[in-house]
Amino acid sequence: MLKPKEKVLIPPYFGSITIWKEILDSKVTWDIHKNYIKQTYRNRTYIHSANGLQNLTVPIKHSFEKFSMQSAIIDNSSSWRQNHWKSIKTAYNSAPFFEFYEDSLKKLFDTKFTNLLDLNMSTIKLISKWLEIEIIHDFSKIYNKSCCSKIDLRGLINYKNKTEIEFKKYNQVFIAKNGFLKDLSILDLIFNVGPNSESILK
Repeated sequence: MLKPKEKVLIPPYFGSITIWKEILDSKVTWDIHKNYIKQTYRNRTYIHSANGLQNLTVPIKHSFEKFSMQSAIIDNSSSWRQNHWKSIKTAYNSAPFFEFYEDSLKKLFDTKFTNLLDLNMSTIKLISKWLEIEIIHDFSKIYNKSCCSKIDLRGLINYKNKTEIEFKKYNQVFIAKNGFLKDLSILDLIFNVGPNSESILK
């Protein structure tokens, strides 16, 4: 049995397909000490709606001081949880496998989280359950600029960092209208492909 590759990533909100391709069959160290940066997969995910690409963002309370992922506090003064759930349900209600995952996803959005890290790890746990995989992971103890012998993939948290990964096409709800949109939220893959999602990720 091959030893899993050791990789360092930042915990995403659900995570893109690229991120999950890297998580699969790996030993992951979640870096929770790197400074928080806005407009990344830390607090956003992209879905395929009737109008095309749609961004879902978790609002974060910001201060003038720098803070890390583990210190990021969610701004629950808005109805973001209800809005995200409504947007996802509207986009994927007719997807072949949405109904099989709907209840557990709704339960997650019914839960009020204070810390972004807790929310993100809950989304990762849920996706792992759906994919029927177990992620071997631990958390960073301090911030390390260098990852030593581990593969540093922290840059994948920035959606602007384009990857050269080949994407296997799969059917999407609005593919006839908008064409195939690649590297969306892992939710898009699972709702459209279901149990075969892992074969797309490999």
